[in-house]
Amino acid sequence: MKLVKGLLLMVLGVSTGSLFAVEAPEMNIEHSIVINAPPEVVWDVVSDFNGLPRWLSTITASRIVLGKNREVGAIRELTRANGTKVQEKLIAYEPWNMSLGYTYIGGQVGATDYFPTITVSDAGNGKSKVVWKARFKRVAYWTDDPPAGQDDATPLNVLNKVYAMGLENLKKIIEEGQQ
Repeated sequence: MKLVKGLLLMVLGVSTGSLFAVEAPEMNIEHSIVINAPPEVVWDVVSDFNGLPRWLSTITASRIVLGKNREVGAIRELTRANGTKVQEKLIAYEPWNMSLGYTYIGGQVGATDYFPTITVSDAGNGKSKVVWKARFKRVAYWTDDPPAGQDDATPLNVLNKVYAMGLENLKKIIEEGQQ
């Protein structure tokens, strides 16, 4: 009987424990820009999974550490301007839709459950529209009181700045023919 009571209390404790678990909200950002170049030209630059340093100044180096560039499953290691490194995996690659998606898999990540996508579309008159968006959670997703730098505002602010700056630079290098 004591065993049954003990098991019952344990089951109740486990099942009610999830009622009190904290889960950070999922956040979303989306940035877009129109570039004065055909979609195929823009896609050639954007789809280079190893080419981020060409148009995103916060990334100083990229190398494919597993798989092949422009193929689902490829893993790149990025070195940021501050010296930190992160590994990302290409999880979607659709040249027919001019769209790709990736996620963090290691290193010094800036967010959790991070799933960005970049899509290029025809904006008419020889122009392209690039949309870079992401959904993610803060690093300390398990607590109501995250430490400084691991709160909701940190990845939201950083990613909003990086995406806007990256798209502006992408526009600049393509329109100036530096790609």
